[in-house]
Amino acid sequence: MVKRRKLTKAERLVVYNKMDGHCAYCGTEITLRQMQVDHLIPMEFYEAYMALGQDLDQLDNFLPACRSCNNYKHTLTLEKFRDALERMPDVLIRDSVTYRNAVRFGLVTPTPHPVVFYFEKHLPEGEEGA
Repeated sequence: MVKRRKLTKAERLVVYNKMDGHCAYCGTEITLRQMQVDHLIPMEFYEAYMALGQDLDQLDNFLPACRSCNNYKHTLTLEKFRDALERMPDVLIRDSVTYRNAVRFGLVTPTPHPVVFYFEKHLPEGEEGA
């Protein structure tokens, strides 16, 4: 397990300002205190990236995240996280009788669609992808 370095207050503020106080994934507003710092490329790939001369524990690999998104993403890559989110309607129909009843009674309408993360919609001018 790779030991992660502790970010300074200034570094946390840089990460927070990347998305102007929003979670990079769902877009919900978060305070600096609520923000969790997520590694866009998970640290489980640390050794492979270090062999290529790239350190994943750096500011360019950090995104601000709400607690819910950071916990759900955990060690998933961005595409695996996206896939997990896109499968949610099917998982809910399969596993939750409450959800199935809500759909049957018209209280909830499943609207599966491709997930586009907040940071993908709010990239700085000239930047394509993360």
